[in-house]
Order: sequence, then structure tokens, then C-alpha cells
Amino acid sequence: MGKPIVICGFMGSGKTTVGRLLAKRLLDKFIDLDEEIEQTQKMSIPNIFKEKGEEYFRALEHVTLQNVLRSPGPFTPVVAVGGGTLMDPDNAALLKEYECYVVYLSTDFDICYERIKSSNRPLVMQNTREQLRALYDQRHEVYAGLCNTQLYNHGAPERTVTNIISLINPLSIQKL
Repeated sequence: MGKPIVICGFMGSGKTTVGRLLAKRLLDKFIDLDEEIEQTQKMSIPNIFKEKGEEYFRALEHVTLQNVLRSPGPFTPVVAVGGGTLMDPDNAALLKEYECYVVYLSTDFDICYERIKSSNRPLVMQNTREQLRALYDQRHEVYAGLCNTQLYNHGAPERTVTNIISLINPLSIQKL
């Protein structure tokens, strides 16, 4: 098994779309951390926030990330983490502990906002556009500081996936 690949970025940056395509191209397992939490809790993320609070969710997020990264198996996991996951220093430490290859999908705020503005995401519903922009700027610094690779995800997701593969292993691009 190779190093886990972790896809990070702001809400609406394309982490799940790119992660699924990347895992398919690499013949590896894809895990969306939010989906994993929803499955284990049998509850949506908005409902977890509403019924148990953000602190509970963040603790659950940490345990789930740790379980995903430590699970043995024949495949290298490609993991899309939530927009706030890496804001927790303990989660950032897990990436180092498990020697993850971290890809930051940098997407313009306006593009992210258009994708998320009508969603039921707790942070979108609780914040104005300006507050979300400030959160975007704050998170950008953290993502950029933790990543191995920062890619601008403005075009076709398939192109982003090809770029990730060529950066991870330039020779593997020829066999895929």
C-alpha cells in the first residue's frame, strides 16, 4: 500500500469529484470523510451540527480520519476531507503521522460560493458571503501550509486528476 492521498480545499472546491476520479484512475479506494461520518452516524452532517453541535462533529471527524488512515488494506486510500478538517492541528498531525500526500484544490472563492450558496451546509447557512470569504482566506493559509501540491481546479476535473497523477508519479501517467 502506498501513501494515502488526501484532497483538501474549501467547500465547493471539487474535492469529492476529483477524489472519486483520482481513485478510479489509480484503481484505489475513495473515501469522502463527510460521507463516512454520515454512514457511521446514520445522520446527515447538518443534523449532526443541529442535534449534537460542531464540537461533537469535529471530534467525530478526527476519529473518523484516524480510522480511515489506519485501516489496513490492499488499496491506497484517496480521502476527500471536509473544508474544516485540517483546521484542527490534531488532524494535521495525523497527515504527517501517516505520511499522507496532501493535494490542495485551490478554487476561486466566487466559484466555490456559486456551488455552495444554496446548500444546506451548516457554515453556509450560518454565515454571510463576506464571512465565508474571510473563512476562505483563513483556510487558504492552512491548506497551503500543509499540502505537498497546490493545484488550481478551474477546468475539467479529469485534467486536475491527470495533473495530480503526474505530480505523484510522473511515470504512472503513461500506463493509465
